[in-house]
Amino acid sequence: MMDEFITLRVRPGETVRFPNLCVACGQPARERLSVRRRRGQVVRRFDAPLCAACARQLTRRSGQEERWLRLGWLVVVVGAAAVLLLSVALLPLAALWLRLAAGAVLALGSALLLRRWIVRQAMAAELPEKRAVREAVRLVAFGPRAMTLAVARPETAAAVRELNAGAVVAPAPPGDTPPADGAGAEPKEND
Repeated sequence: MMDEFITLRVRPGETVRFPNLCVACGQPARERLSVRRRRGQVVRRFDAPLCAACARQLTRRSGQEERWLRLGWLVVVVGAAAVLLLSVALLPLAALWLRLAAGAVLALGSALLLRRWIVRQAMAAELPEKRAVREAVRLVAFGPRAMTLAVARPETAAAVRELNAGAVVAPAPPGDTPPADGAGAEPKEND
């Protein structure tokens, strides 16, 4: 199944309206899926409706995902400590405090990189059902004036277009990607 792309003129702080049906399965929704995307310092987010069963799917973990997340912190701490000790022992700086400071910076950087790698490994090991729920609606691009959503269910995409009719940007020509900031596109005329 192919995602449908919807570009909406939505500024930061404005909301995207969804039907009160689960974006993953179409059942009545009681829960919320927080969707967010970050670009540099800017974060855009919105909440999409989920049913209780799909919300439970998001909390389930595969055995391999659980192992990555549980052992991850141990790997990060041991890796950062090893980098700190090696940098203090091997850096050719005369003062101990300089070696400690440089080692602390290197250890912090290595800890951040290790944690990022472990989280990616855990995400790659997640259950297919969990991934399907998480990817039922995604924020694929955004700018200061608009955002582009990818919606997996055609029924949900049609309902989002209808509920946000005044904010829908005209679709891009076939083969083009939708504009991220709405530049060069005009909203659809509603007769």
